Amino acid sequence: MLTNMEISTLPVYLVLSVVTLSSRIRCEELTRRQITSYLLNTSRYDSNIVPDFDEEYPTNVTIQVTIHDMHSISEAKMEYSIDVFLRLWWRDPRLDFHGNTTSVTKLELDSKNADNVWQPDIFFENEKRAYVHNVMATNKLMHILKNGTVIYSIRLSLSLTCTMLLQYYPFDSQRCPITIQSFGYTKDNIDLHWHDTNPILAEHLEMPQFMLQEDEIVTSDYESPYSETGTFSTLKAELVLTRKVGFYFLQVFVPSILLVVLSWVSFWVDPNAVPARVSLGVTCVLTMTTQSSGIRQSLPPVSYVKAIDVWMFVCLLFVFAALLEFAYVNVLQRKKSKMAIKPDDKNGGNDTGSGQTKEDDATVKQSTLIECLTKAFSRTKADEQMVAKRTDIISRVLFPLSFLLFLIIFFSVCGLAPHQEPRDN
Repeated sequence: MLTNMEISTLPVYLVLSVVTLSSRIRCEELTRRQITSYLLNTSRYDSNIVPDFDEEYPTNVTIQVTIHDMHSISEAKMEYSIDVFLRLWWRDPRLDFHGNTTSVTKLELDSKNADNVWQPDIFFENEKRAYVHNVMATNKLMHILKNGTVIYSIRLSLSLTCTMLLQYYPFDSQRCPITIQSFGYTKDNIDLHWHDTNPILAEHLEMPQFMLQEDEIVTSDYESPYSETGTFSTLKAELVLTRKVGFYFLQVFVPSILLVVLSWVSFWVDPNAVPARVSLGVTCVLTMTTQSSGIRQSLPPVSYVKAIDVWMFVCLLFVFAALLEFAYVNVLQRKKSKMAIKPDDKNGGNDTGSGQTKEDDATVKQSTLIECLTKAFSRTKADEQMVAKRTDIISRVLFPLSFLLFLIIFFSVCGLAPHQEPRDN
């Protein structure tokens, strides 16, 4: 038998049981569509307001960049292009639905419904051009977890500025930045953070001229103050790009070395073969000048000296010096001995004896001096020919040794170790 107290409390238990059962049934009947319609209902959710707008703390946004492709790295324009997947995480308490259902763990929204959810207004500070991929539909992804965490991903193609320092070109390495910042919300409303474990991911990038050093990527976060608008949260990543020098060895260094060596062939050509030596030297000079002009077209007109400038200048100097050496040899070869000057016989004969005067003695001494000078000039041509041949023989050894010394110094300074440029603060 039930007591009076148990009978009085029985209706209360029945009412609570019915309410609990009905709520469970109602929760189990909720679908993803119903949950999405409820969460994004404009009467309760405003996508134009920051999730923590009324709170004293900012909304934390975590960012990860996955580099899908990198291309069009231009030294002349000081820019590079990349295709990335930009992923963001933030928590919006208004989208918390863990108390409504136990079967649905996350909601996957399409690009249209994703526009109804608040999104951080971030931008790339060093961007020149950018666009969102929209084939066949806009490449966006948005997932809403039960606790209100939003996962957002979008595919972008970006052209970003990169101030390159080319002192060691083509043995250089560049640090190209990716700078992300909030555009409309200061640090009081949005605080940006890099992903804890993998802020920058690269999917086995293959580039013809550069190699991305994945283990040397540097990430940082700082505040950017603006006097008129406030302080904004900023993220920065520096990609270290090391240039591949194989192309330059095949297209620049080896042809230049061959041209310099070709200019030395004139040292073994007979100095009397003037057309052959002149045409060989002039051809080498013109070819070296053309090659140097072609290299400069792909580089910006910077004011400092680059390693490739030193290389082309020294090679051109060796080729031009070989041409000047032949000019010197040719001058020695073509000199003619001066004709001996015969003295005038004023007496018309060979008068000897006591009738000679002082003027006759002076004339005899002058004739003797002229004969000595004539013999000296007659030996000059032979001596000059020996000097010309000796100059060619010395040049055959001096030019190769000097160029070999230059090669050792040049590649030791520029090529043995990669030179990474300092980061821009």
